[in-house]
Amino acid sequence: MADKIKMGIIGLGRISTLHLEAYREKHGLNAELVAICDKNKKRLKEISDEFNIPEENCFTDYEDLLKFNQVDAVEILLPHNLHEKVTIAAAKAGKHISLQKVPAMTLSQMDHMINATRENKVQFRVFENFRFHEPYVKAMKMIEEGVIGETTRIDYRMYAGYQTLGGWEVPMKSNLWRLTEKANYKSPTIFDDGYHKHSVISWMLQEPIESIIAWVGKYQIKLGGLPTPIFWDSPSNITYICKNKSHYATWSQHLQDFFPMHTDYYNCDEYMDIIGEKGAIFIPGCTGSWFKTCEVGPGKEGIHWCTEDGKWHSDTSMNSDWQQSFINCSKHFIESLRTDKTPQLTPEDARYILQIALAAVKSSREHYREVKLKEIKDGI
Repeated sequence: MADKIKMGIIGLGRISTLHLEAYREKHGLNAELVAICDKNKKRLKEISDEFNIPEENCFTDYEDLLKFNQVDAVEILLPHNLHEKVTIAAAKAGKHISLQKVPAMTLSQMDHMINATRENKVQFRVFENFRFHEPYVKAMKMIEEGVIGETTRIDYRMYAGYQTLGGWEVPMKSNLWRLTEKANYKSPTIFDDGYHKHSVISWMLQEPIESIIAWVGKYQIKLGGLPTPIFWDSPSNITYICKNKSHYATWSQHLQDFFPMHTDYYNCDEYMDIIGEKGAIFIPGCTGSWFKTCEVGPGKEGIHWCTEDGKWHSDTSMNSDWQQSFINCSKHFIESLRTDKTPQLTPEDARYILQIALAAVKSSREHYREVKLKEIKDGI
């Protein structure tokens, strides 16, 4: 393929800000953003001006962008229920595809996309920036090198506030599709954002997850002027169980009105414990910047670990900014296209994570029953 990949982006919602960042010249991406698509003409104009994209390369209909011969590959940043249709159309148009998570609403939709991309011989990966967050990359390398022995347990926690010290202003109308059954199973946390967590946990456990137990509460968002209250799927607690019952993981999250957290992005942050047979790894921070100014307590952003000799170690030299994970993930896809290598997440990996996400939703709706992944044949 050409040295410089020509890219198009379909969908310019909130998350596109971080995808677009990778195309700034300072990041050295071997790609050029040549076309954009969104129904919002004002947003199209903003991005076209910022990235010097000619007006004739700005589209309100994705089918018109897919007909544009200059485009080699597309990033699809749309609500989940639209992924199947647009991905298959992109494959038939001969475009390589980077698809934002969650890839599909059902396994059959995922299978249709996989088949279409194979039949049309285009690269297809699901964009999963959490696997490119530099502290997580370092932790995974340490796990693979046996620094803490075999992983036996992971505890992943997310803290969030409807209001924080900084953070994006995301209009509620931008989130309404995440509260629908059709586009997101009314699960903005355990299905949508949860895909990231399911992905990281399944990656670092290094063995298949057999079943899921999910408990989900309700958090009422207080907004004036709305005819009915809005509920978020929070708090929640998910347990991931391997065939070896002593190997497992948990992910818990809590949302409250205000949380004293500095953040440049979404109003949340994460903390991860990875327990091995010979040691443990602790990773403060990911999405937000809660730990950036922390000199004591849970430790500064980066990675901290203890080994079987009882000694503590730390590395805070890597770039822990969440935005960097998007840049790294974008570079990985572009270089995979340039060198004809298989990128992360492969369609098969992404399908497995989707199966975990569907099992979590199913368990939460069936009185927190333990749901085997093999029960998930299609949707919930």
